Amino acid sequence: MPRHAPWRHWPILSIRNGFCLFWLILLLATGVMLAIGGRPDPPGLGHVLDGPWRFHAGDDPAWADPRMDDRSWDRIVLVSNPDNRDGDVGIPGYLAGWRARGHPDLDGYGWYRRQVTLPRQGNWVVLGPPLVDDAYEMFWNGHRIGGVGRPPGSPDVTSTRPTLMRLPASAAGPGLLAIRAFMQPGFDRDGQSGGLRTVPTLASDTQGAALYRAEWHRTIAGYIVDAVEPAAMLLLALIAVVAGPAATRRGFARWAALGLVLSACLRLGNAVIAWTDLISLRTLLWQNGVILAPLAKLAWTIAWNHWTHGGGRRVITAAALIAWIAVLAGTLGHAHLAADVGRAVFALCLVAIAIRIALRGEHRLLALTTMLLIATGLFASDLSAWRVPGIWFPFNIGVSRSQYAYALALPLLAILLTAGRRSSSSFPRSAQ
Repeated sequence: MPRHAPWRHWPILSIRNGFCLFWLILLLATGVMLAIGGRPDPPGLGHVLDGPWRFHAGDDPAWADPRMDDRSWDRIVLVSNPDNRDGDVGIPGYLAGWRARGHPDLDGYGWYRRQVTLPRQGNWVVLGPPLVDDAYEMFWNGHRIGGVGRPPGSPDVTSTRPTLMRLPASAAGPGLLAIRAFMQPGFDRDGQSGGLRTVPTLASDTQGAALYRAEWHRTIAGYIVDAVEPAAMLLLALIAVVAGPAATRRGFARWAALGLVLSACLRLGNAVIAWTDLISLRTLLWQNGVILAPLAKLAWTIAWNHWTHGGGRRVITAAALIAWIAVLAGTLGHAHLAADVGRAVFALCLVAIAIRIALRGEHRLLALTTMLLIATGLFASDLSAWRVPGIWFPFNIGVSRSQYAYALALPLLAILLTAGRRSSSSFPRSAQ
């Protein structure tokens, strides 16, 4: 059999084409989920509990008691405009928090109270506010009916999400709704942060179920890309491992596989914390900022350093290691200058590699385009600091710049990983 038989090439090409088809199907399914999640809430369902509330900074369990006199508390008016959406997911009815309402330095606890009158007929539920900085418990006439984001008082909190709380059958008539909110100290906040960023909704059990589903559709859609892209990244990492031994750039394939795994973990954390209580906000920020993000930059820099042949590799690898140490030390030691210098060195390394690819690399346009897209995801915070738009809202659901970049980069990377295989002489000769 001839040594250059075409069948020797079809498995890798089939894997590449299969991945691109798989990714196209995932993108179409993701678009459908975004469209479903971005639909307005069903009209005429429930009563949004905006308007006047009483607010007090601090914490005292007695503040849940309806007999407590709250006339000396601050009076705040929460106006829930559906056209006001948060800048991340696109949740409607977005409000300014307590820092914009007379408490600019408040971290920790704050309480909200208001009188609510329930109709005599029917069973009633309260849909908790889907967006709160950062956690809350809710009380009806002094009795806890639910909460989300882990109970206040926990050392760490998670992200808030839709929740539905049933009111007791004996709750008809006037009652007091109290919310104990908690904002985790130690995070960077703006002047709008703190407590309720949306308001609860009162509804019948049937209406509440419909609204609850709509809120969860929006929450799932808001982070569906952060689940879909990691799945594709992990599959592509496996392809890199399979294709690596038969590729001319085995070093690139190995390091790209590591970069894909790290990038997948980096993206997946956003979906995990938005949908579950498995990890806390503090844990997410620590694992992303200290472990995953610096390691991903290191892995991708070394991967692209293996794309071309020739001198300069050791210098760039050494510089990348120094940059990783600087970022790690700066992040752990709260030395912002060291971390900034480390990220700048990573960027300079990638620029040097890009110049080398442009001068003597193979598949130059494809490689440079893929590198630029991946770098867009790796340096997301730096691009935001330079006021590059970070989130767009197709179907009224936020999709970040990094998510767009990875969506374009993954099929291009699949082509690169399966391009330029070693000559057929590297394969065992078939039996004569």
